[in-house]
Amino acid sequence: MDTIRIIQWFTGEIARHQIRVIAAAPGMELVGAFVFHAGKAGRDAGELAGIEPLGVTTTDNMDDILALDADVVLYNPPLERYDEIIPILASGKNVISIMAGWNPTGKSCYADIVAACEKGQSSLYGTGLNPGLTYELALLASSCCIEVDSVYIKTCEQQASLSEVFLQHFGFGKTEEELRSNEDTTYAIFHNLMDITDLIADKIGLPRDGRSFDVDYEPAVMEYRDKVVVEKGSMAGLLIRASTTSGGEPVATIEVRFLLGDEYVSPGFLAGRPKAGWVEVDVRGTPGSRICHEVYMERDVIGTWSTGTRAVNAIPHVVAARPGLLSPLDLPLQHKLDLGDQSRARR
Repeated sequence: MDTIRIIQWFTGEIARHQIRVIAAAPGMELVGAFVFHAGKAGRDAGELAGIEPLGVTTTDNMDDILALDADVVLYNPPLERYDEIIPILASGKNVISIMAGWNPTGKSCYADIVAACEKGQSSLYGTGLNPGLTYELALLASSCCIEVDSVYIKTCEQQASLSEVFLQHFGFGKTEEELRSNEDTTYAIFHNLMDITDLIADKIGLPRDGRSFDVDYEPAVMEYRDKVVVEKGSMAGLLIRASTTSGGEPVATIEVRFLLGDEYVSPGFLAGRPKAGWVEVDVRGTPGSRICHEVYMERDVIGTWSTGTRAVNAIPHVVAARPGLLSPLDLPLQHKLDLGDQSRARR
């Protein structure tokens, strides 16, 4: 197989992990890196990733990066940005994203996405943990059933070790009044969860005629002073619930809990988390089917490394796939690829 040429789009923590994996993987070559912050432009991508230089200079010029000859773009934006994805696809590059691509069929730009895939003979694929793996686990769990009434997915993520920027952005340490005042903009990043619940309903064959999206806040039972300041009574936990509904009742739901740590929230907030592990998928039907999944590691890079690695593992399958919008059902069962000596990827 020819070497797969890869562009890294944005260079945050997940992307830096991906760069390290690609650099160690036989059959893969990083040929470009696009950055959002001007201060990162002109630097070597390997140095940004904490490894030796790779001879790949980062740029914040979109025209320059689109002109590169590459097979695939690992696209890691903070939000769904189809205004960038569409020209990437039209330039003939496949796109694998951890923030977009799962189910854009209801968006106004969907016809443009289809046209761009046709023009570039390229594919768009969304992956990651949540959304991503949680959706795939729901399909797997439903395969045990002859009838399905509903699907309920729970995830619970500890956040205390994440960056100060992330903790501030999601409102840890703010009062509920402050959070409610800009809730629509702060948590818009999670609205795409309803695209996933729509997709689950459609793939499993559940009726749907509506959607719902709720946010609840959990006050801190004790103060936290580390990357941010969280006073007792300010937000230490966040519960987001996105549902696809039929007749006003949820048929597919994704529930996400973020918390600083068990000691900072009430027992009641913890009581509703997955019964075991990190993700729980509960399919109610005949028979019922429940999957509990946990990602674990000594170092606290679970979400970062797992999400980034799933995208890298998908690269050969997406490059070989037909043009157009892809789902996990369009690809072979993904598994760990031969990624060579990963000692540098674990730095």
